[in-house]
Amino acid sequence: MAAYAAVISLIGTIHQFSQSRLDLQESHKEHLKLLYEKVSSLQELLDNIDNEPTNDLQEKVKDLAHEAEDQIESHLQQLIIEKDENIRTKANKRLVEMLQQTIEDVESVKKELIKQIKNNNLKSGSLSLGGSSSPRSHVSMLENDMVGYNIEQDFIRSQLTGYSSQLEVISIAGMGGMGKSTFAKKMFYDPSILSFFGVRGWITMSKDYSLRKMFLCLLQDAIGVKGELDKVSDGDLADRLQKSLKSRRYLIVVDDIWSTEAWDDIRLCFPENNNRSRILLTTRDMNVAQYASSPKDPFPMRLLEPEESWNLFCQKAFGKKDCPNEFDNVAKVVVESCKGLPLMISVVAGLLSSKTLDEWMKVAQSMSLLVNLDDYQHCSRVLALSYKHLPSHLKTCFLRTHRAKGARGLDKVAANLLHDLIDKNLLVVSRRSLAGSIKACRIHDLLHDLCLREAEGERLLYSYVIYSESFGPEFPPEGCRWMSVCSNGTYHHIHFDDVTHKKTRSLHFSADELWPEFLLSLGHFKLVRVLDLEAVEFIDFPSEILHLVGLRYLALTAYKVPEDLALADFWNLETLIVSQSHPTLGLSVSLPIGIWQVYQLRYLRCTSMFLYPPQNISAKHPILENLLNVSGLNPSCCTREIFERIRNVKKLGVLGGSDEFFYEPEWLDNLKHLHELEALKIGAGGYGLKCSDFRLPCVDSFPQNLKKLTLRRTFLPWEDMTIISKLPKLEVLQLKSSAFYAEVGSEEMWEVTEMGYLELKFLLLDNLDIMYWRAADDYFPCLERVIIRYCPHLEEIPQGFVDSMTLQLVELHQCSPTLVNFAEQIQKEQEDLGNNLLKVYAFDNRVTVNRAIVQRDTDEEAKEGISDKVDEDSEEDTKCCLPCGNLFFWFFSW
Repeated sequence: MAAYAAVISLIGTIHQFSQSRLDLQESHKEHLKLLYEKVSSLQELLDNIDNEPTNDLQEKVKDLAHEAEDQIESHLQQLIIEKDENIRTKANKRLVEMLQQTIEDVESVKKELIKQIKNNNLKSGSLSLGGSSSPRSHVSMLENDMVGYNIEQDFIRSQLTGYSSQLEVISIAGMGGMGKSTFAKKMFYDPSILSFFGVRGWITMSKDYSLRKMFLCLLQDAIGVKGELDKVSDGDLADRLQKSLKSRRYLIVVDDIWSTEAWDDIRLCFPENNNRSRILLTTRDMNVAQYASSPKDPFPMRLLEPEESWNLFCQKAFGKKDCPNEFDNVAKVVVESCKGLPLMISVVAGLLSSKTLDEWMKVAQSMSLLVNLDDYQHCSRVLALSYKHLPSHLKTCFLRTHRAKGARGLDKVAANLLHDLIDKNLLVVSRRSLAGSIKACRIHDLLHDLCLREAEGERLLYSYVIYSESFGPEFPPEGCRWMSVCSNGTYHHIHFDDVTHKKTRSLHFSADELWPEFLLSLGHFKLVRVLDLEAVEFIDFPSEILHLVGLRYLALTAYKVPEDLALADFWNLETLIVSQSHPTLGLSVSLPIGIWQVYQLRYLRCTSMFLYPPQNISAKHPILENLLNVSGLNPSCCTREIFERIRNVKKLGVLGGSDEFFYEPEWLDNLKHLHELEALKIGAGGYGLKCSDFRLPCVDSFPQNLKKLTLRRTFLPWEDMTIISKLPKLEVLQLKSSAFYAEVGSEEMWEVTEMGYLELKFLLLDNLDIMYWRAADDYFPCLERVIIRYCPHLEEIPQGFVDSMTLQLVELHQCSPTLVNFAEQIQKEQEDLGNNLLKVYAFDNRVTVNRAIVQRDTDEEAKEGISDKVDEDSEEDTKCCLPCGNLFFWFFSW
């Protein structure tokens, strides 16, 4: 895999330089073109062989590709930075010589590879082994499915709703991959549980947990506490949580807890109310389970019975179809080798779902050799076997899931890779957008451990966890390409060694809280492409970064950015993220005017940013043609002049203080110059003070391709909804946190009086004071989903929805009992008319509703900004949450 990944990376580097705006000599262009052809043919050979090359040959290919890539980047970057003509002339000569030598070396290793292929009687160009193929090639993963455990479900249900008035802890214990969290989630969303408990909360502890995050999760998601909690101490949060749960019947799921100390840390937050409250706990350690649930006995999670294993395997491998006869015998061997472990069954089934019969037989034979290992070793080896049988391009992508970070936008190739990994049950969808697209995925921690082992074993990744105040890390393997640094303390100086880090391509810092600024030695990372410093709080933009001209991804947290910062040298930068150290101050970051010369820029996000107008730029091309996503733009920058220079933007987020909206009331008229715009977010920061002069422009001022509109704290009059109703292609509408309001003395009413919303499919009303919503059903002819959250005064939805033939879902969160009953009545009337399409789901701490559950997938926004937030809902023993666009940016920028 490492050889394939190195070759792919080299191809990408050559292509990047060839297509750039760099002033390359003709000899450079010719040699780069020839090298591109040679390396591409080498990739085809690696693509089309059924067995991986020998280790020696793999190492040779990898080292050659890495060395060629390092040399090309080093020479070209020297040409970018160097101003002395004599030095540039010598560098040009060395670059040509190096390219010529690399072409010869590639041709030599290619001949060795062809020789090995012939010796193994492999046919170049054939991807399959022949024989019958599996009938399932792309069956979407059935999320959160559970097969079997019917008796166990009845038992736990009775424990949770039993007559004992005391607070009880029910512990579920078993090894990783047994389905403990999936089982707990099944109980958590069981209709009888929904109707029994007034408050339900879910926290995932995991091995490295943050009590603060646990408290915030329960207060905000389960209790529904609103307001600013960032400055509240951990002790006060715990106290507030306990008081909020007092006198209420609650169910709290504590998922994936690893130690008795962790249980002691969280236990006292759950008061004894004598009202039949319960805690459902999952753990891998039986001692922890016994300690937490004493005097009750823990519930040991069993393995699947043979019939249950077979049903789960067939569901994952063939979807709703039965196992074909020709696969029956080999499938039974595979299922038996999985030993009833749900995770193993799911992963292996996903792997085989698109394989031929011959490939099934090879996998079955490999698995049969593992029968004498203990359960953990057996599971690990089977998962490793599944990884081994992935296509080379998916191996590279899968290893990247150990730490995904990058641009948010998915292109078609990346989206296909994501779906491939999901179909093979290596990733689990954890969050979807309102429109149903994948927003984030999770990975099981056993698979996460596999990623780490394989990546470290191939000298791709080195991960540090540091504890002391001064950090001089142990030397990683030389040539390591990815590096991750995780903090657990306060640091003043971090030093990196010159030799071992000079080839690093990705450097990521992470921490539970912002690190204070420290002396950071980045001088050795000359070739780094991905630099994530968002977890480090800088006062000023670190000057060392200016020398890292090969960056493609840069994220950092800074109070200010110098106006004269030389960004023009970042010829390859695609993603720039600047978070503010003190966003509550309401100050915009002023980006340097050189931003208009970062021509490869695709994604630009700041908490709040100001762009200088580009009229004084002397560059030839002041238009950022590749820029697709801009988030955090100040309203004062929404001018025709700026919009015409970011004219290809598809997603735009505008964020400013209410005074800035007041002084720039006509900026929305300029949106018509963004002809490609599909998604628009408008939010007022700070406290969202009312600005009565801010109004929406006429419908002609909106881009005609606009499909998604999000408004937050804009305090628009409800009459302006008529303008929104006329947007011809609008499919998703999200109204959040006082997006609309009525004058004092007027009723908060949204009245749809004429035909509109012709393409609207998804509607979110979140934290509004709306009291009345009236419309006929044909005013929303395509509406499929309505989600209403924290709208306590709304008691009815339009009665006309009874006749809707498209409405599929009404989801209510913390709404009035009257609204819940009204929505359910509409559902009943639809059912009486023979339409069973509509489902009503209610999530309310105060209202009892005996309805099933659906995955919560509404868009959230982080604090005062407009960036997306990943849901904290956990899947079975999952390790980390992956914003899906991020995963693939890292893959392509490796």
